Amino acid sequence: MADFISKKDVEELYLFQNRNRLLSAIREQSLQDPEDQDRSLIFQHCCTILSDALGCHFVWAGDIDANTCHLIPFASTPAPTAHHKIKQEQLAAILIERYSCKLTDFTSPCYLSLTSDANQEFWPSHCAVWPIAYQSSRYGFIAMHCREDFNLGELKCQFISHVMDDIALAIYSQDTTLKLKDERDFNKEIVDTIQALMVTIRPCGTILSFNKRAEEVTGYQEDEIREKYWVDVMVTPDNRLQFQQTFSKILRNTQNNINFMAPLLTKSGSQRCISWHGSIRHDIETGQVGLVMLGIDETENLFAGQQLNMFTARWEKIFIAMQDPALLVASDNTIIEANPATFAAAKKSRDEVIGKNVCDILHGDHGDLRQCPLEQLIGHHKTQISETELHGLHGNYMLTVSPLIEEDGEINATLLLARNLTEEEVVRAEAIRVAQLAAIGELASGIAHEINNPINGIINYAQIIIDDPTDREANDNLRNIISEGKRIADIVSNLLDFARRREEIPTRSDIARIIENSIQLVSHLLKQDGITCTTYIDNLLPSLKCNEQQLQQVMLNIISNARYAVNQKFPKPCKGKKIIIKASLLNKKEGDFIHLTFTDTGIGIVPEIRNRLFDPFFSTKPKGEGTGLGLSISHGLIRDHGGIIRVKSKPGDWTTFIIDLPITPE
Repeated sequence: MADFISKKDVEELYLFQNRNRLLSAIREQSLQDPEDQDRSLIFQHCCTILSDALGCHFVWAGDIDANTCHLIPFASTPAPTAHHKIKQEQLAAILIERYSCKLTDFTSPCYLSLTSDANQEFWPSHCAVWPIAYQSSRYGFIAMHCREDFNLGELKCQFISHVMDDIALAIYSQDTTLKLKDERDFNKEIVDTIQALMVTIRPCGTILSFNKRAEEVTGYQEDEIREKYWVDVMVTPDNRLQFQQTFSKILRNTQNNINFMAPLLTKSGSQRCISWHGSIRHDIETGQVGLVMLGIDETENLFAGQQLNMFTARWEKIFIAMQDPALLVASDNTIIEANPATFAAAKKSRDEVIGKNVCDILHGDHGDLRQCPLEQLIGHHKTQISETELHGLHGNYMLTVSPLIEEDGEINATLLLARNLTEEEVVRAEAIRVAQLAAIGELASGIAHEINNPINGIINYAQIIIDDPTDREANDNLRNIISEGKRIADIVSNLLDFARRREEIPTRSDIARIIENSIQLVSHLLKQDGITCTTYIDNLLPSLKCNEQQLQQVMLNIISNARYAVNQKFPKPCKGKKIIIKASLLNKKEGDFIHLTFTDTGIGIVPEIRNRLFDPFFSTKPKGEGTGLGLSISHGLIRDHGGIIRVKSKPGDWTTFIIDLPITPE
């Protein structure tokens, strides 16, 4: 005979099944990553299960903000309509009034009757509100609305109470898990940001953990070396036995801290030198960790020390080998050190220079001044360059004063470098002359051909006159002879004018005439190569205070390079072979400038070498076709005129040299 099942047993089984549904949902949520768990889903499951189990028309979860006293709904079954929201606000108002927003006092369920208007005749007006709390933490409440008065009975009350406990415990567990995870992440972040190797070792000598810095230095990932013996990972093979014995002794001793240095072999096979600082865990018999070790990678420091010694020795060699006087001066203006070039220029021995006042050595004495100008330069603690006569070194010098700044920002010494300008000017003048002669050599063949045409004309005209002196055109032929002779004279005069040594005294000059004379010197070469040279010169350009010969040399250098570039791109005469020269007035905030551009349609200049164009002896021409001095000297000459020279280029298409020369008042 079948067992008799009472109505109470059926109800109890039904409620148990619903509670089991909630626990299964909570379990499913807990299996997810703590950061991915959605608390609102737990509330939604709770509302749905209560609605099914109790037959409520509207079940919702929410809370009231203690600061603003505003309702915060979490979830509901079914989804709230406008009328539902009215009931929610009505219930919230009652709770706020009853507990004055201090819902911490809301610890036991309450039963309320809500008013309804005519349009809400069939709305549930009876409500049961149960708080959700665990220990001292409160997470909100569940509200259950029914049309009839609540008569739950003992089983349903126990069921609701258990559901509230389940959901509160689930939320509490979720919060605790998140807090623990945040704390672990925070602690791991701290460990990983430590700029030292941090390794924890078990009492048996195997590795328990490895921080990021340890991974970076060794090349091993933590998963690769966990549970391996530390000596097999952290020490080079030749030293493993020695340090394993050291480790065993350390664990047997009672000292708290240990320090030692050991070579480390990285995963890639390189060797690092690590300074280890270890701390013993006193509970190693019961704990997992036997030793916490912090390692400082001293490899770079040791290498830096070796490099410093090497650089110091190298600096001393350089300092001694320098051909210009160099002095190291203390903050009290006494000479700490000087190179042999200083002793030679001062015509004094080392003992007569070291320890003496810098002004007494460089200037001879202070004279009537309380403080020498040189002492003032040193006292400014700024790098300064000036041209000055140094009587103590018997000449004119370019003096560079450079403060030596320590790591703490203090300046305890100053370096003085003196370059002999007399010798510098001789070398510079010689370099300019060499470049000028090179330009003359390049022009010579072209000038010879240029002169050859008018000479042939003169010979022909003279022969005609000799053949028939009575010819009526004899006078015209004589005039042609005079014209061709003047043409030759102009060409020769222009070449001689460029080749002649002159006083380097700037004079007022016409930039258009300088451009015209420069083009005339190379006109036959351009014509021979089939290159069209076009000029665009603004009218009424102001005169320029300059050295004509030097500017002409600059222009010839640029035109020569342009001619070479165009011929490289177009070996044979064609319409594309062009050089365009422009001159205009340019207004800048610094004043007025004559703006010159030299553009060619040649091969262009690649960006990789553009910054080296003005370096001495740098040339892209084949060996024997260029000295590498043309643009370097041009840069110096333009700089001497107070101007700027720069270059723009599109590789394979064009190149433009730009020169800006300042116009000084009459």
